[in-house]
Order: sequence, then C-alpha cells, then structure tokens
Amino acid sequence: MDWKNKRVAVIGCARSGIAAAKKLKELGAIPFLSEFRPQDDCKDALSTLSQINYECGGHSNKLLDNELIIVSPGVPLDIPILVAAREKQIPVWSELEFGYQLTKGTSSKIIAVTGSNGKSTTVSLIYHILKESGIKALLAGNIGLPFTSFPIEKGMYDYIVLEVSSFQLDTIQDFKPDIAVLLNITLDHLNRYHTLDAYKTSKLRIFENQTGQDRALLNFDDPECRIITNRIEAQKYWYSIEEKVNDLVWFDGDKIYIETKKNTIEISRNELQIRGLHNVSNAVVSSLAALLCDVKPKHILAALKTFTGLEHRLEWVAEIDGKIFINDSKATNCVSVEKALSSFDRPINLIMGGSDKHEDFSSLIPLMIEHVRNLIILGETQKQIYETFENNVKSHKVADLEEAVRLGNDLAQSGEYVLLSPGCASYDMYNNFEERGRHFKEIVKNLQ
Repeated sequence: MDWKNKRVAVIGCARSGIAAAKKLKELGAIPFLSEFRPQDDCKDALSTLSQINYECGGHSNKLLDNELIIVSPGVPLDIPILVAAREKQIPVWSELEFGYQLTKGTSSKIIAVTGSNGKSTTVSLIYHILKESGIKALLAGNIGLPFTSFPIEKGMYDYIVLEVSSFQLDTIQDFKPDIAVLLNITLDHLNRYHTLDAYKTSKLRIFENQTGQDRALLNFDDPECRIITNRIEAQKYWYSIEEKVNDLVWFDGDKIYIETKKNTIEISRNELQIRGLHNVSNAVVSSLAALLCDVKPKHILAALKTFTGLEHRLEWVAEIDGKIFINDSKATNCVSVEKALSSFDRPINLIMGGSDKHEDFSSLIPLMIEHVRNLIILGETQKQIYETFENNVKSHKVADLEEAVRLGNDLAQSGEYVLLSPGCASYDMYNNFEERGRHFKEIVKNLQ
C-alpha cells in the first residue's frame, strides 16, 4: 500500500496510538490523532509527537475527513464517531492490522499468541527460545512496545512474536499469522463482551485469514479450544499437559519430552525457573512453536532452563524474616489468581482487589480455603470480594496497597508467602498493572 499523503486518523494516544501516528508520519502519510481525555492528562505522550496534528477532549467530525481510522485497543467500538465512520464506509483498523499491512510484503514470519491467560509468558518464552537459538526475532504487540514502533516494513526480522488481545483482533481485516496460538478461553472483559460467545468470537479471529499453509496451535486441555476446531483452515497442532496428543512435544509425569530425528530428549519441570503447572503448559506450547520454526530440540531445552519469567507474573521480590513476597500484579482475573494459588505449597497471605471487571470471585472459594490464611482486600471491588469470602477465610479491609503490604508483613509467619495477586484490573488506583506491581516492590523494599 502506498502511504504517501494518505489521510489517516488515529484514535487514542496510548502506546499503540502514538506508535501508529509516528509510523504514519515516517511513511509520508498525513496522520491526525484524536484523544478523548483532556490534553493535560496526556501531555507527556503528546510531547513526543513532531508535526502531527491532534485534538484532545473529544472526537470531532474531523475524523470523518480521513481515508482510514486506526483505533487503539481500549477504545470502545460503539462510540458515535466510529458508528458514523462505518456509515461513511471508512475502514477502521487496529494498530495490529496496520502493522500487518506493513509486514505482509516482507520475508518476516509472524507468530501470534492469544488467550485469556498466559499470553505474556508464552510470547516471551517463544522469543527467548528463538533469540537464544540465533534467530533474529522481535517481541512486540500487547506486551512491551507496540508492533509499529519497530522498522517492521524493512523485513529485517526472521520472526515477529506478537502478544495479541481480543481488543486488537476486533478490528483486523487481513491479519494472518504464520503460526497462531490459542492458549485458553475463559470469560474475561465482561465490561466489553457481555457473553462468552462474543468474547470467544473475538479470540477466534486470530485464525480467520489463515490458510492450509499456516499453523494453528491449540490447547487440548481447554474445553473451549476443543469445540472450535471446525472453524480453522490452518494445519492444527494440539498440545496438552494431561495426555500425549502429538508426537513432537508432550508432558508426562514431571518431564517435558521433545522428539528429535534420532531420539527423545527431556527436561524435568523442576529445571524450569517458572513456577506452576500452568507454566509447564506454556513451556510445552512454546517448545512446539519453536520446533515448527525449525529450532533444534537441544537449543529449545537449553533456552527453557534459562528463562526466568516475567516481571509482575509470580515474580519473587524479597524474603524478609523468612516471609516471601511475590508480585503477581498481572493477575487481573480469577483464573490467574487460581493459577497463582495453585503454585505454592505453603500458606499464603493474599492481597486482592482493584477496578471492577465483573468477575465472579466465588469460583476461588475452594482454593481460598485450601491455601489462604489471610485475605487482604483493597480497591473498588473491596466490598464484593469481602462479602464473597468473609465466611471462608479471615479477611481484612485496607485503604491502599501500602497498608495492604504492611498488614501482610505483620500477619505472615516465617515460611509463608505475601502474595499480590489482585484478580482485578488496576485502573481504580494505577494507570496499569505494571505501575501497581512496581509500587508493590517499592513498598516491600522499604520494609527491609
């Protein structure tokens, strides 16, 4: 596509919106950035723009004077200006689609990963394996830096590994990964998707444009994944940690096995530096994806042993007087909290709460009874969480994260965990889960 002098509007001045506007300018297009928030709320982001026109405080009809609209993931698709754009037949893309249009004429191959949980760990591990194997790879998307913030149009990467959200998939057109991975589907983002079917439909768009030349990796252990196979035209590869469903990579007992041309090699789950059975599953699918990229099995096993995990995902922070502090700020739904609680074999003093995503916290009651000695609750969802668990676990209400950490330290006994695993988004108190996690670590550091 020739971008020279093409008029393109970008809605939203968060990371992906700013990246898209800058890339458009670089390509010779005429970008126009529109942000709903007042200018004072986003002046830092806007200060990075050069010779790009923008508006703040609302979306005007100037947007309808453009040939294309690129919408940031967090922008609801039913706002009036987007309804008007569709009536005028102006295409509405995600930054993900824009990035794909820039790469589809190059030799770079795309590995895209979606799912309700585990995306960040899985894309990071795939990227780590490729990089450690000497392959020129890029990690981007809904993790770290946006897709279009890199020189992707130059074809300088062998593989581009993308974390892809349902919000990004809502506005794709031609996006087609060479390898698409669906980790799981559990009800999430009820503030945007009102039914599981609507959410699932969004997730499944990752396979929408794939052909028989492409690969689809699917979690056999997830019932929602198993019932959608007839909608996928790509070559299907199942993976599992419960049974052997392929002859390439599988888990049995406490070992991951990888088939080579000559024999089978193995790694014990205890050799992984990432905790929990859910991370064994992430390691299995990452290994499978790497094999499909022709990475040698011995290089995969070596990389699995050196992957240390992600910040804010079951991250060890400190041990103080025998009490172990764990940062799991990225746990923004109940399924993530469930996985966190199942990852430890000693009593947990759990910090939960945040902004409301309409979660049903009652699903956690059995694990709360089994693993949690004290529950410390804060944030917008405090009342709901307290009422859910007050009869099952000793519960404490606090005003903010600092009070929560200090109370956790006071309540915890030597050998126990103080775990931040909120089960909620962060927007009632923080700009994102990263900011929340960094604040948690700062508070813990000040305890020492």
